[in-house]
Amino acid sequence: MKLHSIELHDFRSYEQQKFGFEPEGNLIIGPNGSGKTNLLEAIAYTSIGKSIRYHSDGDLVRQQAAGFVLTARYKTDLDNDLAVQLSYVENRKILKINDVLSRQLSDLVSRVKVIYLAPDDIGLINGSPRIRRQYFDFAISQLFPAYLALLRAYLHIVDQRNRLLKTEHGKSEKRSWDLRFVEALLALYPYRKQYLELLNAELQGDFAGISDNTRQVSISYEPALKDAFALDQDSLIAHLENIAPKELLWQRSLVGAHLDDYNFRISENTMQSFASQGQKRIAVIILKLIQANLVKETTGIVPILLFDDIFAELDAQHSQRIRDLACGCGQIFVAAPKEDIAEIFSPMTAIRLGEGL
Repeated sequence: MKLHSIELHDFRSYEQQKFGFEPEGNLIIGPNGSGKTNLLEAIAYTSIGKSIRYHSDGDLVRQQAAGFVLTARYKTDLDNDLAVQLSYVENRKILKINDVLSRQLSDLVSRVKVIYLAPDDIGLINGSPRIRRQYFDFAISQLFPAYLALLRAYLHIVDQRNRLLKTEHGKSEKRSWDLRFVEALLALYPYRKQYLELLNAELQGDFAGISDNTRQVSISYEPALKDAFALDQDSLIAHLENIAPKELLWQRSLVGAHLDDYNFRISENTMQSFASQGQKRIAVIILKLIQANLVKETTGIVPILLFDDIFAELDAQHSQRIRDLACGCGQIFVAAPKEDIAEIFSPMTAIRLGEGL
């Protein structure tokens, strides 16, 4: 798919501005503070209906403004027009797709595919389990939009079950919520398992060639409950009964998808402890490029790639390899503070932001 244009009204640093884009994409060049990242964040927002950088909607409103409006015009891979408008005013978000009101963000996620790459992605390895869960939940949703509704239902059940554990309740009521919890959990796990299988298969393919130092990268699933993918309903119910005293003491659910983690490994070692910063940066770039490839192969939609100043800390060889894998696969946007980015991505057209450019 291709992004033809986007209009920003009171979004981040933009009061009102419209950008038109080339079919192959654009370079976004400007000094720090000129609005490069804000523009890419706006593009990503029109694909998932929330900040790709985990900002709250209120934080995205320009200072002194009442709300923001984003209007993006896409061309699908079948050359059909697709208009997406998202507005946020008075703590209310409104989504329109082709001028028709939509109440489900999953409608957007199923149609628009954007992959965002930034230096902060290293937090997927160095950061908290919550950051990794958020990333993988989004990546899975891009491949399998039905997962998003299942995840929301599961998290709602976890919340209700935790409320129950904080109050007096009978055995039958507890048993009922345990059953709902297990059914929702078992609906999620096959999606996570399948995504990891696809991801690890790709990690052994062409993408491993980006760097000789990241050829042995793999990602494993680290559940709060041992062998979680292999357990059935009866086993999970039995386990919940066994840990019931502990859950009552802590007044919350102590196992489940909301607590599970992902472990980045290089050879047999965890990357968080044993990989260099350079290896980690390359590994997360490979992860995002594989995400894009899986979206294309699974959904038939060619995603848009957003590179937010990721080349500043890479040498020429790695930058060229990443460019070779990215170019020719779809529309790409590359944000950078210096003009030398054009040497890597020639002859892409540049949009220059900030005074004096």
